[in-house]
Amino acid sequence: MVLESGKTGRARRWTAHNRSDPLDASNEHRKCRRYAFGAAALVSEKEALRHWVIEGTAPHGRDETMNSNRLCALGAVLVLVAPALAQQPYPPPYQAPPPPQYQPPVQYQPPAPPPQAPPQYQQAPPQYQQAPPQYQQAPPQYQQAPPQYQQAPPQYQQAPPQYQQAPPQYQQAPPQYPQAPPYAVPPPPPPYQPYQSPSGSPSTAHTQSQQGITYHPFRMWLGGGYSITQGSTVKDLLNDGGMGGLGIAWFPTASIPFGIRVDGSYTSHSQTNHALDLASQSTGQQIGDGYTDIYGGDVDAEIDLPLGTRSREYFFGGVGWYRERTTLKSVTYQQGTICWFYCYPGYYPVYSTAQVSTTGWLPSWNAGIGFEFPLGGSASFFLDGRFLRIKQPNNGGYWDFIPIRAGIRF
Repeated sequence: MVLESGKTGRARRWTAHNRSDPLDASNEHRKCRRYAFGAAALVSEKEALRHWVIEGTAPHGRDETMNSNRLCALGAVLVLVAPALAQQPYPPPYQAPPPPQYQPPVQYQPPAPPPQAPPQYQQAPPQYQQAPPQYQQAPPQYQQAPPQYQQAPPQYQQAPPQYQQAPPQYQQAPPQYPQAPPYAVPPPPPPYQPYQSPSGSPSTAHTQSQQGITYHPFRMWLGGGYSITQGSTVKDLLNDGGMGGLGIAWFPTASIPFGIRVDGSYTSHSQTNHALDLASQSTGQQIGDGYTDIYGGDVDAEIDLPLGTRSREYFFGGVGWYRERTTLKSVTYQQGTICWFYCYPGYYPVYSTAQVSTTGWLPSWNAGIGFEFPLGGSASFFLDGRFLRIKQPNNGGYWDFIPIRAGIRF
């Protein structure tokens, strides 16, 4: 078996005495040198035979051209070049392009017809063989110039006449009137005096109603209204009730809106169920009905304040005295015939006076406000309200009321 190097040309031949068992060769021929790339390396017989049997190639030895000096120089170059290579930016990673957007298919449209060429006239337009006539004779020219006026227009050598005399001036001033015209100042008009119709005529009442409420030293009033109970004491015993009254007022003079009035009133209040129960216990009878009448009068002072020509308000207040009369009625039921649309047998109540009591004159005081409107003539309509407090006997406290009245003054 022969091993040789094809690159260097230098080879060693190794002949085995026995090709069938090359492992039994002598120690002298166990090793051989193989030269590759100008260097030699020891190769054993087993290694050479294994390369030849398995790979079919000759084994190569180590290349000693890359010695330690060259390796150190190459490492130093790599150390110097590595930072520059590290700073070089890496190319961006590959990004896939976005998918194409969906576009709806174009609707089918029939192809446009091919354009038609304009028609061509096969016959050329006629051409005029004869040229238009030309005028060989030039137009006539006027050889005589127009006439010129050799005489200048006449000029006026004489200037227009000037007026050397100034217009006359009036040296005498117009006459002045030294005295005022003899017109006397008219006297002032007389004071206004409204028309006064005779008394009793129908226009008198209308004139007075338009002017407002007329003054009268004595005036009377007549009216009625509703009395409202106030406070828990009187509300437990009496209900609200109606009232009526009359009065007279005296005003000494029209320049002072102050007067004195005297009022009288009568009020009736029905008793509550609580008051009837108390009366039944005190009398020992079955009290089914009862009422309290309050009557008396007041002496008040009044002050009138106008609110225009068509109304006025007034304030009043003073003292008074009242009496209270209480009537209690007992009830019994008797058998008989009751008729209401038709008659039928039954029991009906029979009332009888069980007790009547009257107090003495009880002191009181009141204050209120009212409004008055003219009706025509000396009559006027009024509406007022006041607060009235009456002292009860036997230290029973006070009963409070708010009477509201409306009526006519004349």
